[in-house]
Parts: sequence; C-alpha cells; structure tokens
Amino acid sequence: MNSIWILLPVLFPSALAVLIFLLKPKEKIRNYIMGIGITSNFFFVVFVLKYLGVREFHLFKLNEFLQIYFKVDKLGIMFALLVSVLWIFTALYAMEYMKHEGKEDRFFMFFSITLGVTLGIAFSGNLITLYFFYEFLTLCTFPLVIHNGSKQALKAGKKYLIYSFGGASLVLVGMILLFSLTNDLSFLPGGILSNLTNLDNEIVLVTFVVMFMGFGVKAALVPFHSWLPSAMVAPTPVSSLLHAVAVVKSGIFALVRMCYFIFGAKAIEDSGGQLIISVFIGLTILMGSFLALHQDNLKKRLAYSTISQLGYILLGIVLLNEDALIGGLLHLINHAVIKITLFFCAGAIMYTTHKTKISEINGIGKRMPITMWCFAISSISLIGIPPTNGFVSKWFLAIGGLHVGKIIFPIILLVSALLTALYLMPVVSAAFFKKGDFEEGVIKEAPLKMLIPIVSITIITILLGLFPNLVIDYLREIAQAVL
Repeated sequence: MNSIWILLPVLFPSALAVLIFLLKPKEKIRNYIMGIGITSNFFFVVFVLKYLGVREFHLFKLNEFLQIYFKVDKLGIMFALLVSVLWIFTALYAMEYMKHEGKEDRFFMFFSITLGVTLGIAFSGNLITLYFFYEFLTLCTFPLVIHNGSKQALKAGKKYLIYSFGGASLVLVGMILLFSLTNDLSFLPGGILSNLTNLDNEIVLVTFVVMFMGFGVKAALVPFHSWLPSAMVAPTPVSSLLHAVAVVKSGIFALVRMCYFIFGAKAIEDSGGQLIISVFIGLTILMGSFLALHQDNLKKRLAYSTISQLGYILLGIVLLNEDALIGGLLHLINHAVIKITLFFCAGAIMYTTHKTKISEINGIGKRMPITMWCFAISSISLIGIPPTNGFVSKWFLAIGGLHVGKIIFPIILLVSALLTALYLMPVVSAAFFKKGDFEEGVIKEAPLKMLIPIVSITIITILLGLFPNLVIDYLREIAQAVL
C-alpha cells in the first residue's frame, strides 16, 4: 500500500477546519461534523498503523538538512493513539462547554488543526520535520489561548509566543550544531551519534543542553515554566489540551526523540549532559509542587501540578536506563488521562457554578457527586497510591533511579507525592466534608456531554492501574530498542 496514506490523519483535521470555515454551519450540524470527523480521524490512525506498519514517506527534500519525511514506529504509534483517543473526549466535552465561551466556530477550527499538527509531530521521520510541526503547534494553539480576547488572555498569549519561539530558537541553534557533527537529522533507535567516533564531548554537551532547554520550554522545564500557569486564562478544553495532550506532551515527545533517536544514551553520558539537566528536573518536580500548594484558583493549582508531574517524565528520560524510560513513557500516558480528567472536572464546576476558587466550592460534592468522585479518583491516582496507574509509573521511575545509584531521585519522588497529596486532597475534603453553599437544594451535575468524557476517562485511568502489563510490555519494546 502506498506510504502517502501516512498523511491522511495529519491532513484530514485541517480539511475539517476548512469545511467549518466555508460552511459556517449551525451548532448542531457543526457538532456532527466535528464528532464524526474527529472520530473518523482516530480510525484513520488505526488504519495507518494496521495496514502500513513501520514505513516511511518522503514528502520533500531540498538538501540533507531540509528534508520533510514521515515515519511510523512504535513510539509514534503510542503518541498518536493517546492523542487521537483523548481528542475525541475533548471534542465531546467542548461541544457543551464552549456554548458560554462564544466564537465556537473559530475554536473548533483551530482545535481541529491542532490535532493534525500534533499527529504530524508523532509521525515525523526526522528532526527538521518534527521542528516544523512543533512551530506550527505554537501558531495554531495561540488563537486558542487568547480565545476570549480579554487583556489577560492577550497578555498570556504574548508570553506563550515569546517562550515558545524562544525555545524554538534554541532548538534551531542546536540542530545546526548537531548537523555540523552528523550531517544527518534522521531518527535512528539508539541515536545517530552512537555510530560516530572521535566526537568532541564539549560540543556534544553544548548541543544537548541547548536543545534540551529549547524543547523543555513546551515541557514546562524550570525556569521556562511560567507560560503554563498564565495560559490558564484559556477555556478549559484548551487547558486540557495544553496540559494533558498536545503542547506539553509534544515537548516531552520531542525530548524522547532527541535523547534516544538523535544523541543516544552513550553520547549523553559521555558528555555529562545527564547531570546538568538532572538539576533542572529536580527543581521542576519540587518547585511545581510547592507553588501548587499556594494556589486558590483550581485551574492554576492543577497547572503547577502539571509542571511537577512533567518533571517525573523528564526524570525518566534522562536517567538513561530501561526501567526509568518505561516509567517516564508510562507516566506520559498516565498523567495525560489523569490530568485531562482533573481539568474536565474543574471546568464542570466552573460551568455549573461559575466558581473558580477552591475556597468557594465547600460542599460541592453533594451537588456534583459524580464529577467530584471522578476528581477524587484522579487525585488519588496522581498521588500514586497503590494500585493506581500513577503508582505503577512512579514505581518504575524509582527503580530506575536506584539502578543508577541515585537514591536522591526516589526521595524527590516521595517528597513530591506527599506534596501532591497536600495540594489535591484538600480539594476533595472541601467538596465532601465541609459545609457550604452547595449543601442545600437539588443536586445538579454537569451536562451529559461533559459528564460522559469525565466518567469514561476515569474508567480508563482505573483500568490502566489494574491492568498495566499490556502497556508496560509495549513500552519495554520501545525502551529495549533504544538502549
């Protein structure tokens, strides 16, 4: 079968956006178009994976540096499936939520384009292709961040652009340095530097650190994290995309590609880059948790939580051993499903009560029991209490830290887990055990279009904790191929 079919799930969402722009359909018709289109795109991804397998498609080549091509491999498959599944739930949730935000057609246009761009990142065959889609991701998510057009939103959007383009500039500098060493930017399991001898470790170190910091901007690596809490001014479906699916996970995905398909574990260890980056990651894990403790705004508390949890994944990447990488990739998946649920629950509270602060939701568990039980289950999972999915991924990360003789990393994970409990469980406690304005009156849950995604992803979260072996075995294959 022709490899050009790889482009189908990448380009089809943009066709959906064009269709909405041209037709300007009524709400019901637009929702049908989006629902059928986003779901169809999931099946297009499955089609590509089933019938094409591991295959490449070269779209454009000007020289060895500027060549655009796509490749399907196990890591890309994992990311593409995660994105495609969670996008369906987000689309359904947004159909209801965006009613009170306005400008729905514009939202769904960029929402759809962002899906295609994210899948382009998943299927990129080399670093320059990934970089182009990485830049497109900034451009197509910017209108989502500034959706409501307020002064605060525009300020957040400006910060988002400055940080994102600043990080992209670092990546570009790193790519030029890298190309001077390798004359190749293709993704190769184990890294293209592993095949080279007589490398200058100082140049490798500078290149690695510059590129890691560049991609680390979207992954909210401290000190490049402040754009993420600021972006909470965006509608909740956008926050879910930023924190759980598209932007931050694209940053993580790019770092996995860079570390294990460009540099390789040996080159990183020999250069000493692992030690330098580990300091920033430790700060990211702890600082995110400490800052979350002081936030009364629920979405901002979840935003700082995301920064800390992304540090877990980054830790799994730079420890450079099999268990740690499995833990990092597993937490990429687990954090995505947990955090999107938490944001959906926060959005449901805002939608039904117009409350945004934790201090204002005392007793809301009696009014919205399903929503808050899903929030509680997701919170327990994020803390990492057995037998949740969060515990499984953190267990692998701790074992990975011990394998390299660094007991400090398991200690950091334990301290962060305690802090996670301290900033999430008070929300649950306030909802169920404190008296407040929501105790009396008729119980009013979120609308069904919002409740179905919340409950469905909570069930997925539970299943990933109870039956993790299928995912772990798949991730082990990825880890063994690159280490």
